[in-house]
Amino acid sequence: MKIVDTTDNPRINRLVQMVSAISLAQTPREMLSAFAEHYWQLRPSDYMISMSTKGLPEGQYRVTRQIDIAAIREGRTSLEKADPWGPRGAIPVVSGGFLGKLIAGKRPLLLHDLHVREDPVLGDSIAHLGSVIVMPLYDEGEPRYWNLAFRREPEAFTPEHLEQSLLVAHLAGGTNTRLLLVEEVRKLNARLQHEFEEVARVQRALLPRSTPNIPGLEVATSYLPSEQAGGDYFDFFRFEDGTWGIMIADVSGHGAAAATVMAMFHGILHAYAGPGKSPDAVLAYANKRLLDAAIDGSFVTAFLGIYEPQTGRVTYARSGHNPPLFKDGKTGAVEVMDGAGSLPLGVFEPYEISMACIQLKPMDTIVLYTDGITEAMDAARDMFGTDRLEASLTGCSGAPDCVVDSVHGALFKHTGTLNRKDDQTLVAFRYRGS
Repeated sequence: MKIVDTTDNPRINRLVQMVSAISLAQTPREMLSAFAEHYWQLRPSDYMISMSTKGLPEGQYRVTRQIDIAAIREGRTSLEKADPWGPRGAIPVVSGGFLGKLIAGKRPLLLHDLHVREDPVLGDSIAHLGSVIVMPLYDEGEPRYWNLAFRREPEAFTPEHLEQSLLVAHLAGGTNTRLLLVEEVRKLNARLQHEFEEVARVQRALLPRSTPNIPGLEVATSYLPSEQAGGDYFDFFRFEDGTWGIMIADVSGHGAAAATVMAMFHGILHAYAGPGKSPDAVLAYANKRLLDAAIDGSFVTAFLGIYEPQTGRVTYARSGHNPPLFKDGKTGAVEVMDGAGSLPLGVFEPYEISMACIQLKPMDTIVLYTDGITEAMDAARDMFGTDRLEASLTGCSGAPDCVVDSVHGALFKHTGTLNRKDDQTLVAFRYRGS
Protein backbone atom coordinates (compact mmCIF):
# COMPACT_ATOMS: atom_id res chain seq x y z
CA MET A 1 0.00 0.00 0.00
CA LYS A 2 1.28 3.44 -0.95
CA ILE A 3 -0.05 6.61 0.62
CA VAL A 4 -0.18 9.54 -1.79
CA ASP A 5 1.12 12.65 -0.07
CA THR A 6 -1.47 15.45 -0.35
CA THR A 7 -0.25 17.61 2.52
CA ASP A 8 0.94 20.30 0.11
CA ASN A 9 -2.20 20.29 -2.03
CA PRO A 10 -3.67 23.79 -1.50
CA ARG A 11 -7.18 22.91 -2.66
CA ILE A 12 -7.47 19.89 -0.35
CA ASN A 13 -6.09 21.94 2.54
CA ARG A 14 -8.60 24.66 1.80
CA LEU A 15 -11.44 22.11 1.70
CA VAL A 16 -10.34 20.65 5.04
CA GLN A 17 -10.33 24.12 6.58
CA MET A 18 -13.78 24.82 5.15
CA VAL A 19 -15.50 21.64 6.37
CA SER A 20 -13.82 22.00 9.75
CA ALA A 21 -15.06 25.58 10.10
CA ILE A 22 -18.57 24.61 8.95
CA SER A 23 -18.70 21.83 11.55
CA LEU A 24 -18.14 24.45 14.26
CA ALA A 25 -20.90 26.77 13.04
CA GLN A 26 -23.77 27.29 15.47
CA THR A 27 -25.97 29.50 13.29
CA PRO A 28 -26.68 29.89 9.55
CA ARG A 29 -24.79 33.19 9.59
CA GLU A 30 -21.67 31.46 10.94
CA MET A 31 -22.06 28.68 8.37
CA LEU A 32 -22.29 31.21 5.53
CA SER A 33 -19.19 33.02 6.76
CA ALA A 34 -17.21 29.76 6.96
CA PHE A 35 -18.43 28.68 3.51
CA ALA A 36 -17.74 32.06 1.90
CA GLU A 37 -14.26 32.41 3.33
CA HIS A 38 -13.07 29.17 1.77
CA TYR A 39 -15.34 28.03 -1.06
CA TRP A 40 -15.23 31.32 -2.93
CA GLN A 41 -11.48 30.89 -3.06
CA LEU A 42 -11.85 27.41 -4.54
CA ARG A 43 -14.70 28.24 -6.91
CA PRO A 44 -14.59 32.01 -7.62
CA SER A 45 -17.84 33.83 -8.29
CA ASP A 46 -18.55 37.52 -8.69
CA TYR A 47 -22.13 37.72 -7.51
CA MET A 48 -24.68 35.51 -5.76
CA ILE A 49 -28.45 35.62 -5.46
CA SER A 50 -30.59 33.38 -3.24
CA MET A 51 -34.33 32.98 -3.62
CA SER A 52 -37.21 31.19 -1.93
CA THR A 53 -40.57 30.05 -3.29
CA LYS A 54 -41.57 28.14 -0.14
CA GLY A 55 -45.21 28.71 0.77
CA LEU A 56 -45.84 31.01 -2.21
CA PRO A 57 -48.18 30.63 -5.20
CA GLU A 58 -46.71 29.48 -8.50
CA GLY A 59 -44.55 32.15 -10.14
CA GLN A 60 -43.95 34.19 -6.97
CA TYR A 61 -40.69 34.32 -5.04
CA ARG A 62 -38.63 36.20 -2.48
CA VAL A 63 -35.07 37.38 -3.07
CA THR A 64 -33.58 36.42 0.28
CA ARG A 65 -29.98 37.40 -0.37
CA GLN A 66 -27.84 39.36 -2.86
CA ILE A 67 -24.08 39.31 -2.32
CA ASP A 68 -21.49 41.20 -4.35
CA ILE A 69 -18.76 38.59 -3.98
CA ALA A 70 -16.28 40.46 -6.13
CA ALA A 71 -16.58 43.54 -3.89
CA ILE A 72 -16.04 41.37 -0.81
CA ARG A 73 -13.04 39.65 -2.38
CA GLU A 74 -11.52 43.01 -3.35
CA GLY A 75 -12.14 44.47 0.11
CA ARG A 76 -14.68 47.08 -1.03
CA THR A 77 -17.42 45.71 1.25
CA SER A 78 -18.04 42.93 3.79
CA LEU A 79 -20.42 40.01 3.90
CA GLU A 80 -23.96 41.28 4.19
CA LYS A 81 -25.15 42.09 7.66
CA ALA A 82 -28.80 41.47 6.96
CA ASP A 83 -30.12 38.23 8.40
CA PRO A 84 -31.84 36.30 5.58
CA TRP A 85 -33.07 33.74 8.11
CA GLY A 86 -35.18 36.27 9.98
CA PRO A 87 -38.97 36.62 9.58
CA ARG A 88 -39.92 35.81 6.00
CA GLY A 89 -42.78 38.28 6.13
CA ALA A 90 -40.28 41.16 6.10
CA ILE A 91 -38.97 40.16 2.64
CA PRO A 92 -41.11 41.37 -0.30
CA VAL A 93 -42.84 38.85 -2.54
CA VAL A 94 -42.26 39.50 -6.25
CA SER A 95 -42.92 37.80 -9.57
CA GLY A 96 -41.75 37.89 -13.20
CA GLY A 97 -38.52 39.41 -14.40
CA PHE A 98 -35.30 37.59 -15.22
CA LEU A 99 -35.39 35.53 -12.04
CA GLY A 100 -39.00 34.46 -12.60
CA LYS A 101 -38.06 33.05 -16.01
CA LEU A 102 -35.12 31.12 -14.56
CA ILE A 103 -37.14 29.28 -11.93
CA ALA A 104 -40.19 28.63 -14.11
CA GLY A 105 -38.72 25.39 -15.48
CA LYS A 106 -37.77 24.12 -11.96
CA ARG A 107 -34.48 22.75 -13.29
CA PRO A 108 -30.75 23.52 -12.97
CA LEU A 109 -29.59 25.94 -15.69
CA LEU A 110 -26.34 27.17 -17.22
CA LEU A 111 -26.57 30.50 -19.09
CA HIS A 112 -23.92 32.37 -21.09
CA ASP A 113 -23.88 35.80 -22.70
CA LEU A 114 -26.16 37.52 -20.22
CA HIS A 115 -27.50 40.98 -20.92
CA VAL A 116 -29.85 41.75 -18.03
CA ARG A 117 -30.65 45.45 -17.78
CA GLU A 118 -33.57 47.44 -16.42
CA ASP A 119 -35.05 44.30 -14.88
CA PRO A 120 -38.32 44.95 -12.97
CA VAL A 121 -36.92 43.18 -9.90
CA LEU A 122 -33.11 43.49 -10.15
CA GLY A 123 -32.79 46.74 -12.06
CA ASP A 124 -29.18 46.98 -13.34
CA SER A 125 -27.59 45.18 -10.36
CA ILE A 126 -26.41 42.30 -12.59
CA ALA A 127 -25.95 44.26 -15.84
CA HIS A 128 -22.17 43.80 -15.63
CA LEU A 129 -22.37 40.00 -15.31
CA GLY A 130 -21.99 37.63 -18.26
CA SER A 131 -22.84 34.08 -17.10
CA VAL A 132 -24.76 32.25 -14.39
CA ILE A 133 -25.44 28.78 -13.01
CA VAL A 134 -28.90 28.27 -11.51
CA MET A 135 -29.14 25.67 -8.74
CA PRO A 136 -32.53 24.56 -7.35
CA LEU A 137 -32.43 23.31 -3.74
CA TYR A 138 -35.03 20.67 -3.01
CA ASP A 139 -37.31 20.55 0.03
CA GLU A 140 -39.61 17.55 0.35
CA GLY A 141 -38.97 16.71 -3.29
CA GLU A 142 -39.79 20.18 -4.62
CA PRO A 143 -37.38 22.99 -5.66
CA ARG A 144 -38.30 25.63 -3.08
CA TYR A 145 -34.97 27.41 -2.68
CA TRP A 146 -32.60 28.65 -5.38
CA ASN A 147 -28.95 29.71 -5.50
CA LEU A 148 -27.58 31.61 -8.49
CA ALA A 149 -23.81 32.08 -8.96
CA PHE A 150 -22.67 34.76 -11.49
CA ARG A 151 -19.38 35.59 -13.21
CA ARG A 152 -18.42 38.62 -15.27
CA GLU A 153 -17.10 36.52 -18.17
CA PRO A 154 -19.72 35.59 -20.78
CA GLU A 155 -18.74 31.86 -20.75
CA ALA A 156 -17.25 31.33 -17.29
CA PHE A 157 -19.04 28.11 -16.34
CA THR A 158 -19.10 24.58 -17.72
CA PRO A 159 -21.58 21.75 -17.16
CA GLU A 160 -19.03 20.26 -14.72
CA HIS A 161 -19.15 23.50 -12.71
CA LEU A 162 -22.94 23.23 -12.55
CA GLU A 163 -22.73 19.58 -11.49
CA GLN A 164 -20.25 20.24 -8.65
CA SER A 165 -21.97 23.44 -7.53
CA LEU A 166 -25.35 21.72 -7.39
CA LEU A 167 -23.99 19.07 -5.01
CA VAL A 168 -22.16 21.62 -2.85
CA ALA A 169 -25.23 23.86 -2.69
CA HIS A 170 -27.35 20.99 -1.41
CA LEU A 171 -24.78 20.04 1.21
CA ALA A 172 -24.58 23.65 2.40
CA GLY A 173 -28.37 23.93 2.30
CA GLY A 174 -28.73 20.78 4.40
CA THR A 175 -26.36 22.23 6.97
CA ASN A 176 -28.35 25.47 6.98
CA THR A 177 -31.58 23.56 7.55
CA ARG A 178 -30.05 21.64 10.45
CA LEU A 179 -28.74 24.83 12.03
CA LEU A 180 -32.11 26.54 11.63
CA LEU A 181 -33.78 23.60 13.37
CA VAL A 182 -31.18 23.68 16.15
CA GLU A 183 -31.80 27.40 16.57
CA GLU A 184 -35.55 26.85 16.75
CA VAL A 185 -35.09 24.10 19.33
CA ARG A 186 -32.77 26.36 21.33
CA LYS A 187 -35.35 29.16 21.33
CA LEU A 188 -38.14 26.74 22.22
CA ASN A 189 -36.10 25.32 25.10
CA ALA A 190 -35.42 28.83 26.36
CA ARG A 191 -39.14 29.63 26.30
CA LEU A 192 -39.99 26.35 28.04
CA GLN A 193 -37.32 26.96 30.66
CA HIS A 194 -38.78 30.40 31.31
CA GLU A 195 -42.25 28.88 31.68
CA PHE A 196 -40.92 26.23 34.09
CA GLU A 197 -39.23 28.93 36.13
CA GLU A 198 -42.48 30.87 36.31
CA VAL A 199 -44.39 27.76 37.39
CA ALA A 200 -41.73 27.00 40.01
CA ARG A 201 -41.90 30.60 41.26
CA VAL A 202 -45.68 30.35 41.72
CA GLN A 203 -45.28 26.95 43.35
CA ARG A 204 -42.78 28.28 45.90
CA ALA A 205 -45.08 31.22 46.62
CA LEU A 206 -47.74 28.77 47.85
CA LEU A 207 -45.43 27.35 50.51
CA PRO A 208 -45.24 29.02 53.95
CA ARG A 209 -43.11 32.16 53.79
CA SER A 210 -41.81 31.59 57.31
CA THR A 211 -41.90 28.96 60.02
CA PRO A 212 -44.90 29.60 62.28
CA ASN A 213 -44.64 30.06 66.03
CA ILE A 214 -46.58 27.05 67.29
CA PRO A 215 -46.98 26.88 71.09
CA GLY A 216 -44.93 24.09 72.61
CA LEU A 217 -43.11 23.17 69.37
CA GLU A 218 -39.74 23.81 67.76
CA VAL A 219 -40.15 23.60 63.98
CA ALA A 220 -37.74 23.49 61.03
CA THR A 221 -38.51 22.95 57.36
CA SER A 222 -36.52 22.43 54.19
CA TYR A 223 -37.69 22.51 50.60
CA LEU A 224 -35.09 21.71 47.94
CA PRO A 225 -36.61 21.81 44.44
CA SER A 226 -35.47 19.63 41.58
CA GLU A 227 -34.39 21.02 38.20
CA GLN A 228 -38.01 21.45 37.15
CA ALA A 229 -41.23 22.32 38.90
CA GLY A 230 -42.58 19.51 41.03
CA GLY A 231 -45.40 18.67 43.37
CA ASP A 232 -44.02 18.72 46.93
CA TYR A 233 -46.07 20.68 49.41
CA PHE A 234 -46.06 21.41 53.14
CA ASP A 235 -48.18 23.75 55.20
CA PHE A 236 -49.38 24.73 58.66
CA PHE A 237 -52.98 25.57 59.64
CA ARG A 238 -54.10 27.30 62.82
CA PHE A 239 -57.65 26.37 63.76
CA GLU A 240 -60.08 28.40 65.83
CA ASP A 241 -59.94 25.98 68.78
CA GLY A 242 -56.18 26.58 69.14
CA THR A 243 -55.07 23.34 67.49
CA TRP A 244 -52.65 23.27 64.57
CA GLY A 245 -52.66 21.26 61.39
CA ILE A 246 -49.26 20.13 60.09
CA MET A 247 -49.30 18.91 56.49
CA ILE A 248 -46.84 17.38 54.04
CA ALA A 249 -47.90 16.11 50.60
CA ASP A 250 -46.52 15.04 47.25
CA VAL A 251 -48.27 15.11 43.88
CA SER A 252 -47.44 12.29 41.47
CA GLY A 253 -45.13 13.15 38.59
CA HIS A 254 -43.05 16.23 37.88
CA GLY A 255 -43.18 19.41 35.90
CA ALA A 256 -45.94 21.92 35.32
CA ALA A 257 -48.76 19.36 35.63
CA ALA A 258 -47.66 18.28 39.11
CA ALA A 259 -47.16 21.88 40.19
CA THR A 260 -50.67 22.74 38.95
CA VAL A 261 -52.25 19.88 40.92
CA MET A 262 -50.26 20.98 43.96
CA ALA A 263 -51.68 24.49 43.62
CA MET A 264 -55.17 22.97 43.34
CA PHE A 265 -54.57 20.88 46.45
CA HIS A 266 -53.40 23.98 48.31
CA GLY A 267 -56.63 25.76 47.37
CA ILE A 268 -58.77 22.77 48.42
CA LEU A 269 -57.21 22.63 51.88
CA HIS A 270 -57.45 26.37 52.46
CA ALA A 271 -61.09 26.36 51.34
CA TYR A 272 -62.08 23.53 53.69
CA ALA A 273 -64.97 24.62 55.91
CA GLY A 274 -66.29 21.31 57.20
CA PRO A 275 -67.71 20.88 60.70
CA GLY A 276 -64.80 18.79 61.92
CA LYS A 277 -61.10 19.56 61.83
CA SER A 278 -60.05 15.94 62.23
CA PRO A 279 -57.42 14.63 59.79
CA ASP A 280 -59.75 12.01 58.32
CA ALA A 281 -62.47 14.59 57.59
CA VAL A 282 -60.06 17.01 55.93
CA LEU A 283 -58.39 14.36 53.78
CA ALA A 284 -61.72 12.76 52.80
CA TYR A 285 -62.91 16.20 51.64
CA ALA A 286 -59.70 16.72 49.65
CA ASN A 287 -60.11 13.30 48.06
CA LYS A 288 -63.63 14.11 46.87
CA ARG A 289 -62.58 17.46 45.42
CA LEU A 290 -59.65 15.89 43.57
CA LEU A 291 -61.89 13.16 42.16
CA ASP A 292 -64.40 15.80 41.03
CA ALA A 293 -61.60 17.51 39.10
CA ALA A 294 -61.05 14.20 37.21
CA ILE A 295 -57.36 14.69 36.46
CA ASP A 296 -56.39 11.42 34.83
CA GLY A 297 -53.20 9.76 36.05
CA SER A 298 -52.67 12.18 38.93
CA PHE A 299 -52.88 11.50 42.64
CA VAL A 300 -51.65 13.02 45.88
CA THR A 301 -50.00 11.39 48.87
CA ALA A 302 -50.41 13.30 52.12
CA PHE A 303 -49.86 13.25 55.88
CA LEU A 304 -51.95 15.51 58.10
CA GLY A 305 -51.43 15.76 61.83
CA ILE A 306 -53.55 17.80 64.24
CA TYR A 307 -51.46 19.00 67.17
CA GLU A 308 -53.01 20.01 70.49
CA PRO A 309 -50.72 22.45 72.34
CA GLN A 310 -52.50 21.94 75.69
CA THR A 311 -51.84 18.18 75.77
CA GLY A 312 -48.98 17.53 73.34
CA ARG A 313 -51.13 15.01 71.50
CA VAL A 314 -50.96 14.56 67.71
CA THR A 315 -53.84 12.90 65.89
CA TYR A 316 -52.93 12.03 62.35
CA ALA A 317 -53.98 10.34 59.12
CA ARG A 318 -51.82 9.23 56.21
CA SER A 319 -52.99 8.93 52.60
CA GLY A 320 -50.40 6.84 50.80
CA HIS A 321 -47.55 9.03 52.09
CA ASN A 322 -44.22 7.91 53.50
CA PRO A 323 -44.70 7.13 57.20
CA PRO A 324 -43.09 9.75 59.48
CA LEU A 325 -40.19 8.98 61.76
CA PHE A 326 -40.43 9.39 65.52
CA LYS A 327 -37.33 10.11 67.63
CA ASP A 328 -37.76 9.46 71.32
CA GLY A 329 -36.56 12.45 73.30
CA LYS A 330 -35.42 10.32 76.27
CA THR A 331 -33.78 7.27 74.64
CA GLY A 332 -32.88 8.73 71.23
CA ALA A 333 -34.41 5.69 69.51
CA VAL A 334 -35.86 6.20 66.05
CA GLU A 335 -38.93 4.30 64.86
CA VAL A 336 -41.41 4.43 61.98
CA MET A 337 -44.93 5.75 62.57
CA ASP A 338 -46.56 3.34 60.15
CA GLY A 339 -50.10 3.49 61.50
CA ALA A 340 -53.20 5.06 59.97
CA GLY A 341 -52.25 4.24 56.40
CA SER A 342 -54.67 4.47 53.48
CA LEU A 343 -54.70 4.98 49.71
CA PRO A 344 -53.47 8.17 48.00
CA LEU A 345 -55.95 10.97 47.37
CA GLY A 346 -57.78 11.38 44.09
CA VAL A 347 -57.93 7.68 43.19
CA PHE A 348 -61.04 6.03 44.68
CA GLU A 349 -64.46 6.90 46.08
CA PRO A 350 -65.82 6.03 48.61
CA TYR A 351 -62.70 6.80 50.56
CA GLU A 352 -61.93 4.90 53.73
CA ILE A 353 -59.35 6.44 56.02
CA SER A 354 -58.32 5.75 59.58
CA MET A 355 -56.60 7.85 62.21
CA ALA A 356 -53.96 7.23 64.85
CA CYS A 357 -52.79 9.22 67.83
CA ILE A 358 -49.44 9.74 69.52
CA GLN A 359 -48.82 11.40 72.84
CA LEU A 360 -45.64 13.46 72.68
CA LYS A 361 -43.35 13.73 75.66
CA PRO A 362 -40.93 16.63 76.10
CA MET A 363 -38.07 16.53 73.53
CA ASP A 364 -39.83 13.97 71.30
CA THR A 365 -39.40 14.73 67.58
CA ILE A 366 -41.48 13.85 64.51
CA VAL A 367 -39.89 14.00 61.05
CA LEU A 368 -42.03 14.28 57.89
CA TYR A 369 -40.45 13.87 54.46
CA THR A 370 -41.23 13.25 50.79
CA ASP A 371 -40.00 10.40 48.63
CA GLY A 372 -37.51 12.66 46.87
CA ILE A 373 -35.32 12.00 49.90
CA THR A 374 -35.68 8.23 50.26
CA GLU A 375 -35.56 7.65 46.48
CA ALA A 376 -32.44 9.76 45.87
CA MET A 377 -29.84 7.57 44.13
CA ASP A 378 -26.09 7.36 44.08
CA ALA A 379 -24.02 6.74 40.94
CA ALA A 380 -24.76 2.99 41.19
CA ARG A 381 -28.52 3.77 41.31
CA ASP A 382 -28.78 2.61 44.92
CA MET A 383 -31.55 4.48 46.74
CA PHE A 384 -30.94 6.44 49.93
CA GLY A 385 -33.83 4.58 51.51
CA THR A 386 -35.55 4.65 54.88
CA ASP A 387 -32.72 2.83 56.68
CA ARG A 388 -30.19 5.54 55.82
CA LEU A 389 -32.73 8.20 56.73
CA GLU A 390 -33.22 6.61 60.16
CA ALA A 391 -29.47 6.26 60.60
CA SER A 392 -28.96 9.95 59.85
CA LEU A 393 -31.17 10.76 62.87
CA THR A 394 -29.46 8.42 65.31
CA GLY A 395 -26.58 10.74 66.11
CA CYS A 396 -28.75 13.85 65.98
CA SER A 397 -30.01 15.64 69.09
CA GLY A 398 -33.53 15.68 67.73
CA ALA A 399 -33.61 19.45 67.44
CA PRO A 400 -35.40 20.27 64.16
CA ASP A 401 -32.44 22.23 62.77
CA CYS A 402 -30.17 19.30 63.61
CA VAL A 403 -32.58 16.94 61.83
CA VAL A 404 -32.48 18.99 58.64
CA ASP A 405 -28.68 19.32 58.69
CA SER A 406 -28.15 15.61 59.46
CA VAL A 407 -30.43 14.44 56.66
CA HIS A 408 -28.86 16.81 54.13
CA GLY A 409 -25.37 15.68 55.13
CA ALA A 410 -26.28 12.01 54.77
CA LEU A 411 -27.96 12.65 51.43
CA PHE A 412 -24.91 14.39 50.01
CA LYS A 413 -22.63 11.64 51.31
CA HIS A 414 -24.80 9.07 49.55
CA THR A 415 -25.45 10.81 46.22
CA GLY A 416 -22.23 12.85 45.93
CA THR A 417 -24.13 15.67 44.24
CA LEU A 418 -26.33 18.65 45.01
CA ASN A 419 -28.50 18.00 41.94
CA ARG A 420 -31.87 16.36 42.46
CA LYS A 421 -34.20 14.35 40.24
CA ASP A 422 -37.13 15.10 42.53
CA ASP A 423 -38.08 17.71 45.10
CA GLN A 424 -36.83 16.96 48.62
CA THR A 425 -38.94 18.27 51.47
CA LEU A 426 -38.50 17.94 55.25
CA VAL A 427 -40.70 19.10 58.12
CA ALA A 428 -39.36 18.36 61.61
CA PHE A 429 -40.99 19.41 64.89
CA ARG A 430 -39.96 18.75 68.51
CA TYR A 431 -42.23 19.00 71.51
CA ARG A 432 -40.90 21.24 74.28
CA GLY A 433 -43.80 20.62 76.62
CA SER A 434 -46.91 22.59 77.46
